Amino acid sequence: MLLTTKDFYTEFTENRHILPYYTKLESNYNKKIFYSAKRDTSTIYNLKCISIKLFPKYLTPYFYTDTNIGVKKIFQKDVNGCAILIKEKVTIALFLRNEYSKKFRTSINRSVNRFELCFNYSYKMITESITAKQYKFLMGALHKMLVYRFNQRNEPNDVLDNWDYYYNLVFNLVNTNKASILVIYSNDEPINISINYHFKNILFISISSFNHNFSKFSLGNISIYKTIEWALSNNYNLLDMGYGDLEYKRFWSNYMYEYENHIVYKKTHITNAIASIEASKIKIKNTLKKYPIAKKVAKFKTLFRKNKSSLNHSINYKTIDVLNPITANLSEVHFGDRNFNLIAKPLYDYLFLNSIHLDCIRVYEIEYSKEYLIVGSKKTQKVKLN
Repeated sequence: MLLTTKDFYTEFTENRHILPYYTKLESNYNKKIFYSAKRDTSTIYNLKCISIKLFPKYLTPYFYTDTNIGVKKIFQKDVNGCAILIKEKVTIALFLRNEYSKKFRTSINRSVNRFELCFNYSYKMITESITAKQYKFLMGALHKMLVYRFNQRNEPNDVLDNWDYYYNLVFNLVNTNKASILVIYSNDEPINISINYHFKNILFISISSFNHNFSKFSLGNISIYKTIEWALSNNYNLLDMGYGDLEYKRFWSNYMYEYENHIVYKKTHITNAIASIEASKIKIKNTLKKYPIAKKVAKFKTLFRKNKSSLNHSINYKTIDVLNPITANLSEVHFGDRNFNLIAKPLYDYLFLNSIHLDCIRVYEIEYSKEYLIVGSKKTQKVKLN
């Protein structure tokens, strides 16, 4: 095959592998040498033509200099990356003050404080030696969260589509200190799980999801907050959140970057032509991105995708304030009971809105799967499930 294609970013993040067409990579965020290749020309001289996509421009690439080797660099339009740059080792409080607005800091601190006020919480960053049993438990919880999230959005997800690959990959990386898993717990229940890859001084925030019952508590933001806090203590310079135009990435990012395509080829009449055609195809795709065609096609596909959101058993409810609750003949619902999940979302919303701890309320069943009573020190509410 005269033309092969590679994804630099996937190789870089998931496999911690630098493709052998680069002699050196320099980090633009601190002007230091990130990677330097051992002298091995066997791959480059067996080269015909390779098209490499998604090269992050927080790195400067250096290629083999040879009169027989050609390189074309083409900007990758409308694919923007988001990262968090750590300029100095400080406390998380000082980092937030240095990098973000007062409004943003207030919002993040309020989220952390409200969550910690309402639950028996804990945070754990797993960086090595995870057992197969513990890993299976956590990945089972993450899988359930991801299925709910993407069914709700009626969108495909590459991680779910290739679950066995990621399941095996992450287990091996964690146990060789090349990845980590940040878990946020309420009691002993994992309610937010984030998988991060590690390569030298870069941490890649890669796969993350949360329990939808806790949606008011901004667990995604708390997860990033705790990841930054850990990175500050462990000598990381960059937290790369990757590409994808998501709101939370824009909020947190203090270092935006772009991507390039690289075409590396051996200079012959045939490969010169192939490289030029490949470069033209990329430029045409960039031009087409000026028009809303791609977005309309994606929307069209979503409309005709089989909607699985019914599998989520979403809880819709309404509340009524009760002044003089009578609970004498009602059954109390405890955390862990088989029917607790029916009331979990309304209950956690109640905790958030009333700034009260989970241990300070009582839940009673009026009619199974239909009506419940939440009794707290500040307010009592009847919850009617739809």
